[in-house]
Amino acid sequence: MVELTDKIAEAAWRIRNLEDYDGRLERAARRFDEISRARPEPAMVVYETALMKSGRGEDEVRALVGEFRETFEDEEEPLTIPHASGIMNVEGDGWFFGDEDLRVLTGRLLGQFQHRVAQYNYVDEPEVMKRWADGYDTRLFVRRRIHETEPVIGVVGGLDLMLFQYLRVAAGGNTLVPTENVTRTLGALGFENDDAYEVLANGEILAIYLELPAPIVGEMLEDLGREGFTDFPEPPRETAEPEEAGEDGDGGAVREESSAAGDGAAGEGVQRPSPDDRAARRAAREDPGSGEEPSRVQDPQARDAPATAEESGDKKQASAPEGGREDAPGTADRDQ
Repeated sequence: MVELTDKIAEAAWRIRNLEDYDGRLERAARRFDEISRARPEPAMVVYETALMKSGRGEDEVRALVGEFRETFEDEEEPLTIPHASGIMNVEGDGWFFGDEDLRVLTGRLLGQFQHRVAQYNYVDEPEVMKRWADGYDTRLFVRRRIHETEPVIGVVGGLDLMLFQYLRVAAGGNTLVPTENVTRTLGALGFENDDAYEVLANGEILAIYLELPAPIVGEMLEDLGREGFTDFPEPPRETAEPEEAGEDGDGGAVREESSAAGDGAAGEGVQRPSPDDRAARRAAREDPGSGEEPSRVQDPQARDAPATAEESGDKKQASAPEGGREDAPGTADRDQ
């Protein structure tokens, strides 16, 4: 886990330190914004996703979607999901590249999201679509690699993981599409991409490390993969500094003494005197003229310490006070 985290952090550093990083980020954000504005209605998002199943290029698909909007757009009656669905039911297959299956797929998808919108009170269609795209349940079905059983797609059928992710991104979800170009770029960054699910997971966590929306990161990775870019900068490697050796024997003695101190006073933050300080104190104690003769407090066992003469007398001289019982303490009061 630590190795994977380091790899992701390194990949984020390599992207962030590209010479033209700012320009690439700006182009990716502008492109995503233009695509989003071209299909503002949720009905057109569903329509475009269904047309992508035809295998045609994105530009051709978006051109047909734009033509549909211009033809049936009405200021008095916007292209809501029910309205767009009603138009497609009476129009021919020409709006679906002549493929009836695409028209059926589009109608089923619109019906599923119309049912979801009806389940929410006072929530508009774009918000319902975004909640579905970013919802915990939707992400869980992808994480468990069973997206085809997700309630919407499971009922409709016919959408692989690529189209499923395409719909989530178009609906406003914070995710990306694991395309071949995205896979190629992540591989150049050092990721092991076993399948599309792994590519999706790596791309989303890379977006977290870059602190950018996942769709923007997806656009950047797509551009890098389309260019075949592999010349990413290498992060600086940390070098271990050599340990400083002691300049003389005293330095080694200090380290040995510090080590010998163990977990006692040294561990408690008590400062030990240096060998020089210890030698100076020893010399001062041995010099009687220095005025630093050891006292009784300093060395209880010292015989030559001041104020010890009185205490070093013959212990046999010390005896109980003479006198009778009346001289004993506490007896005078009892006799009276």
